[in-house]
Amino acid sequence: MADTFRYAKFLLLLCVIAIVPISGCIGGTTISTGGPGLAIETFKTSLDSIDSGERVGLQLEVRNQGGYNGQLGNGVPVIAELMSIDPVEWGVTPSMVVDLGALLMPDTDSQTQGGLGKANWQLIAPMLKRGNDKSYELRARVFYPYETNVRKPVWFVTAEELRRIVQSGDALSSEAQTQSNGPVSVTVTTGNFVKANEFKDSKFQLQINLDNVGGGQVRGEDYPVAISVEWPQWVIPVGGYCPSQTQWIMPLYNDVPMGLQQPVGTFVTLWNGKSTDVTCEFSILDPPSSRTSGEFKVHIGYIYSVDGVTQLTVKGTEEF
Repeated sequence: MADTFRYAKFLLLLCVIAIVPISGCIGGTTISTGGPGLAIETFKTSLDSIDSGERVGLQLEVRNQGGYNGQLGNGVPVIAELMSIDPVEWGVTPSMVVDLGALLMPDTDSQTQGGLGKANWQLIAPMLKRGNDKSYELRARVFYPYETNVRKPVWFVTAEELRRIVQSGDALSSEAQTQSNGPVSVTVTTGNFVKANEFKDSKFQLQINLDNVGGGQVRGEDYPVAISVEWPQWVIPVGGYCPSQTQWIMPLYNDVPMGLQQPVGTFVTLWNGKSTDVTCEFSILDPPSSRTSGEFKVHIGYIYSVDGVTQLTVKGTEEF
């Protein structure tokens, strides 16, 4: 019985010896962000604790899980930049900025995932005095241009039906919108008709809400989003603009790496980078002769970024 007990203790000791070297050898905890556009699936070091002067690998994996394939339909161009550390102090190779290529969106027909982009950096831990351990935060920022498109069908009614709607103060009947998946969402709502005696004098509002839902940030000074609206041929925006809040001046993109195509058009600003509301007022010029569905299309373009964060501890081993 005693021999059996000693043998069990021996096996337990072997298990402990086997486990101890493994502990601390896998990469540290990754904090990744990314919503309906591009998401960081992996950002980690090959070791979570290293000695000063020791080499360590850093891996980044990014996937397109939204609904946009890029302007040419061959994928969304993506650039990753390693942040928060000195490239000279850490001996970073190959470069702080890496082109991840063009990532296609998921294909629902073939049930395949979106494109996956990868970057691998090699680092050399800074020289630290023996006994002087230090934890570092490593951050990667992923930049990419994206677009969100919305189609909003609206029922237009005959003059007699419209007169009843206006007099009762009801809202214009409408169907659910369809929207592509992106980190900036668009919600389109039709407003109420203004009370009018004649069909041609009737006005209504189209309210557009932009909301940052991607877990990252719209890049550019004052968070610019290019916006355009298409409407049925029998209506026209009051004042000639839709939305009237647009800016004609091209925004500054000083916080974006070179190589990414910038959106063009007229722009609105996301308040504090989070959301904004814009309104278009329309006048009905040529009413349909019967109940007809008209479609409004809202298109927005922007440059977006998401961050991945991981931790690495460097143990001081140098004698100064």
